[in-house]
Amino acid sequence: MNFKQRLAELLKENGLNRLKLANKIGVSSTTINGYFNDNYYPRIDVAVKMAKEFNCSLDYLFGLDDENFEGFVVNNSNSFIENFDILLKQNNLSIMGALKQMNLGEYDYYRWKKGMFPKTSNLIVIAKFFNVSLDMIVGNALNIDV
Repeated sequence: MNFKQRLAELLKENGLNRLKLANKIGVSSTTINGYFNDNYYPRIDVAVKMAKEFNCSLDYLFGLDDENFEGFVVNNSNSFIENFDILLKQNNLSIMGALKQMNLGEYDYYRWKKGMFPKTSNLIVIAKFFNVSLDMIVGNALNIDV
């Protein structure tokens, strides 16, 4: 299942329409429509708000996992870049080697080191590469109250 299909399923299960979801998470209905019509991912902060609204994991929201463990859970108190560096070390990978294998650029890594958050599409690539959940890789970087 892909993100668009899962989002449609979650809207139906929760008795919401696109406009109601947009209002609940603080985005425009045009933005929500774009996820369906333009096939792009939400920014990760918006995705976290959606996951909290639907009481699901990011992996479930994005269709990466068919099991909904019912609840957005950050598995650790590390930031994204701390988690990324830990995963590199655990897998005995160099920064450049891992980025090359994931088809990501060196520039991306240095932006992350300076506190910029990766695009959602890059987070999905990273999570799949390291075989970890999106919730784990995001870490505590998004302390969002919904």
